[in-house]
Amino acid sequence: MSIASIVRRSAGVSSLVLALALAGGCSTSDRSRVEQASQDNVALKAQVTDLTQERDNLKKELEVVTKSRDQYQEQVTQANKATSEMQSKVADWRKDNDTKEIGLKSELSKAKAELDAAKKAQEAAEQTAIKLKAAEDAVTASRAKAAEAERAAATASDRVTQLTAETAALRQKLDAMTAELAKKPAAPPDLNK
Repeated sequence: MSIASIVRRSAGVSSLVLALALAGGCSTSDRSRVEQASQDNVALKAQVTDLTQERDNLKKELEVVTKSRDQYQEQVTQANKATSEMQSKVADWRKDNDTKEIGLKSELSKAKAELDAAKKAQEAAEQTAIKLKAAEDAVTASRAKAAEAERAAATASDRVTQLTAETAALRQKLDAMTAELAKKPAAPPDLNK
């Protein structure tokens, strides 16, 4: 029952009691009814007072709960905002990480290709070194002088220079011999054959 209906009821009872009292002579039963109605009226007023106080207390509690709810809603809003910002940062980080990962994969592929090329170049250099060693050994075996062979084997560039110089000297001798042969008259053919 609401406070307003209790107040209306007590006001109605009070009016009834007052009307009976004014109506004239009251009998004992009427008086007892009036007294009972008066006691009921006092009890109802006390109930109204208690209910009003309880209502005021409930209003205060409602205000406290509403304030707490508003604080929680603000915290939830801030938490949602922070979560949104964090998700945005995570998305940016992932995008940056993916970009870096693509770059690193590209660099790794390039490095692997360079490593493969270097391995092939090393293998080719080893084969060339083997061939050069074999060539040096062949040149050393073909030379009469051991000292010249050791110097030629010491460095490939010295050997090339030396071979070039020797080739030039041999050409000069050949040219000299060819010139001497050109100066000598040709021997007459042997007719006795």
